[in-house]
Amino acid sequence: MNETPKKIQLKEFPASFWAVNTMEIFERMAWYGFFAVSSLYITGSVAEGGLGFSDEDRGVLQGVVTFFLYLFPVVTGALADRYGYRRMLIASFCVLVPAYYLLGQFSTFPTFSWPSCW
Repeated sequence: MNETPKKIQLKEFPASFWAVNTMEIFERMAWYGFFAVSSLYITGSVAEGGLGFSDEDRGVLQGVVTFFLYLFPVVTGALADRYGYRRMLIASFCVLVPAYYLLGQFSTFPTFSWPSCW
């Protein structure tokens, strides 16, 4: 009675699997793109359109952002277990879109939490 396990075919995965993984790929590309370009923007000279922060300021900002990046999945995973993954995907999308927009609105280190357009 030595049965060979059935191989899973790609077409057997549900649509939600493909939607979530596609969103994750785009989110990762956005994050790594932001992380790379933000180093240049944060430490670039003001005359060239950068913020003119020191390397230490950049390290603090990127360190804090990365800390929360790895903390949030623990929290949102627990919330998804309680409220359902669909609600959490919608909530995540509603947070990510304005957050990436607002990242481009900051202009000084002390007021990094306040967009310059306010």
